[in-house]
Amino acid sequence: MPRNCFSRFPRSFCPLAAVFLAVIVAAAGCGSDNNASGPARYVPVTLKAMGVGGNEVAASGAGALRGMSELAAAVEGDTLPVTFTRAYLVVRDVRFKISGEVADTTGGGETDSTDFDDTDSTGVDEDDDDMGQVRFRGPFVIDLLAGTADSLDTQMAPPALYSRVQGHLRALRAGDWNASSYNFLLGSTVYLEGTVDGEGGGPFVWQSRIDNEFQIWGHFEVLEDTPVTTFLTFDISKWLRSREGGFLDPRIEDNDKWIRWAIRHNIKFDVDDDHDGEPDDD
Repeated sequence: MPRNCFSRFPRSFCPLAAVFLAVIVAAAGCGSDNNASGPARYVPVTLKAMGVGGNEVAASGAGALRGMSELAAAVEGDTLPVTFTRAYLVVRDVRFKISGEVADTTGGGETDSTDFDDTDSTGVDEDDDDMGQVRFRGPFVIDLLAGTADSLDTQMAPPALYSRVQGHLRALRAGDWNASSYNFLLGSTVYLEGTVDGEGGGPFVWQSRIDNEFQIWGHFEVLEDTPVTTFLTFDISKWLRSREGGFLDPRIEDNDKWIRWAIRHNIKFDVDDDHDGEPDDD
């Protein structure tokens, strides 16, 4: 008679062994069910960027850029005496920071965003620990007169409450992956080209290196199984305005530091909560 797997044990032990084996198989099945309903799954978060306030942008009439018409109504009769022909900005990276008081849905306990290193992400002392944040790695060169919201990147993000958006404006470098397409931008962060209108006006090219971190505070939530589209918006109409509202002629060297200040302080963040392809502006 062939030997079976129980042949080494007494016959009286076989029924007990069979029951024991059935319990192990059942336990294994329960384990697989637990894995199926385990930690919350990461969802795709898309980051887009666009410019508003430029002459070509206003003429496009795109629904996503309705904020420009609202701006024009607010400052009717006080528009910039400038016609832009080219406007570019380099964003080195963008990071979404998880709120310090939100429970970690991935099973790792509480998350505290105050523990993260916010050092320069351009390669010097770069913090590669992405715990508690979602990082979009550039550099991204943004055409601010394109009239559309260009997708910069999509990352998989944990469902959580996010408390702020943080990023860096940095110059384009020769070794960057997209440098060959923007030779005129090498060594610069911003490139503006256009004409100052009216008496005493004329053409101008203004470019500058800005090495600066920006932060935008405000909560937004990434829900489980719900893809998210977010927007960075740069208002060009405010780049050549002083804090008092006066015109900053880009041809005057003394205005450089104030133009750089205006660029850094006119960055807005929006989320497409209603999933209509446009920023909600709330």
